[in-house]
Amino acid sequence: PATTAKERLRRLIGRPWSAPWSGRVGFSSITEAPNGAVFASRFGRSGSMVVFGGGHNAYFGSDVHAFDLEHGEWSRVSTGFVAGEPNDYGESAHYPDSVYPDGFPLPPHTYDYVQYDEVGNDFLLLKGQTQLGPAVQAIAIPHLFNLDTLTWRHGPNHPSVILNAGGFTAWDAARRLLWGHSGDEGGGNAFVAFSPDGLNEDGTVGRWTEFHPSKLPGEANHNAMQLLPEDDRLVIAVHARNAFGTIDLGVPEQPLAMLTATEGHPPLREYAALEYSRELRKLVYYSALDGAAVYAVSLEAEVHWSLLTRGDFDPIADAERESKYCVNRAHTFGRFRVASYADCELAILVRHVDSPVYALRLPTA
Repeated sequence: PATTAKERLRRLIGRPWSAPWSGRVGFSSITEAPNGAVFASRFGRSGSMVVFGGGHNAYFGSDVHAFDLEHGEWSRVSTGFVAGEPNDYGESAHYPDSVYPDGFPLPPHTYDYVQYDEVGNDFLLLKGQTQLGPAVQAIAIPHLFNLDTLTWRHGPNHPSVILNAGGFTAWDAARRLLWGHSGDEGGGNAFVAFSPDGLNEDGTVGRWTEFHPSKLPGEANHNAMQLLPEDDRLVIAVHARNAFGTIDLGVPEQPLAMLTATEGHPPLREYAALEYSRELRKLVYYSALDGAAVYAVSLEAEVHWSLLTRGDFDPIADAERESKYCVNRAHTFGRFRVASYADCELAILVRHVDSPVYALRLPTA
């Protein structure tokens, strides 16, 4: 909370705290706005789920939070920009480099634009925001939060790319590329790749490497994308077509190839998550709209589904009962991740700021 004398008095007499960066909704927006998360395997001995975001008029705070899996505890690992006056936040403030005066990025709706680089121990966010009011303005400036130093850096602006609402990404560890596809809103126009490596003369880091037109014009919003390493291709869950599309990374300029599905598969949803299981060598699909159901997906000539969950415990219903906020039930994004350990794999699900974090032990091959 803000530390002014007025705010201290508000808390002393038991009133809800307020701050210039609260926005219309406040802190709960880091989960209730369309925001994702990453599993950072090197942050803590067992790794952590790292959450950042707010966006639009909902929340202007640039704080970063992590759930440590070893200790089962949340912590605020970076406070963010808290020195501003009310006109330094929201629609009255414009920041052309998408960072606040102290270098913290403006918090967008992150959608599925966030991934994790294990080598650099970096939280990667593909897009930036220059303004956070109701007429939000996005910009193609990537941001990197290093989990060793707890500091932010940012990449160069791509002058041709429009990365607006509803986009999605996947991390390619072999090429060290963050592949991203824009959403449709605001003229989103690109399938791109960004490398986080290297320092530029202007103080930015990394470089843009690939730029191709949108693979899904009119159908790009709120999909999920994942790398299938054994085939060296990206897989996109295209909810508008209720089908999977693939991109051969040897020829990324080629159009999307669509795959047929076997009968009886669940419908692909907006805001879902698509992960990869090293143990199963399959994709793992999850939507909060499916409640407890988690699926393994294998891609050959056809798409084959198998249900991974047993029992009737529903984490979505349980979290909704726990939370005191108006929850956004449909949103999953990257708040569902698969963590691989020497002896097991866990699917981890972050729901609300005041509900449990859930874990599912995945079966072995």
